[in-house]
Amino acid sequence: MRHRRLICMIALMGLLGAASAGPAMAADDPLEGLNRRVHSFNRTVQVNLLRPLAELYEANTSPGFRRGVSNTVANLGEPVSAVSGLMAGDLDLAWNAAARFGINSTLGLAGVYDPAASMGYARRPAAVADALCAWGVPSGPFLVLPLIGPSTIRDAGALIASTAALSQAIGPEAALAWSAGDSLITYAEAQSELGRIEAQSLDVYAVYRSAYLQRRAARCRTDRDPDDAEGDTGTP
Repeated sequence: MRHRRLICMIALMGLLGAASAGPAMAADDPLEGLNRRVHSFNRTVQVNLLRPLAELYEANTSPGFRRGVSNTVANLGEPVSAVSGLMAGDLDLAWNAAARFGINSTLGLAGVYDPAASMGYARRPAAVADALCAWGVPSGPFLVLPLIGPSTIRDAGALIASTAALSQAIGPEAALAWSAGDSLITYAEAQSELGRIEAQSLDVYAVYRSAYLQRRAARCRTDRDPDDAEGDTGTP
């Protein structure tokens, strides 16, 4: 789950993985006018808050420390992946996430290290939105969420539901802290590449939209172009 509800939380996922994603259906963007305004607001937050925080974090921490923090935050997301796998009926995914959480929380010193990967349990993050994809729920129109970023009606609904459930399970303060850490780490690791992409793009909004939809299409057969999906026997 990408649980980002605080200031300095912009979901920039998708841009880095767009090149390897499969063809997505043509963008259904009836809310483009509103989406562009929200996107502009998000970029302002990114430039004036998220970027300085990411630069401060990188300037005052070592690569080893950042790797440990990244591993720890990722480990805290494994239960979400496990539940999402169960919801999707993917028992292999659910078991993989549960095993990773158990191994890394103990042998990995609360997730600082990732011994599970060397034991054959590679990280396979999943979200409630992926479970909805597995059940064939259509994405609905593209949507840009304040402080969160690119989404769709389906994915936004899944995010709201999973956010509420997580807050109930571990408390809103803990959920908020995890989300803030996840967002900062994600941006810190990607900011140089994101800056390059934005500098070379005539329409950054269109790039974000296309990248997000392609990324989702790579994970979700429901979101793929019907012509491309014919004969595809793989799983999302």
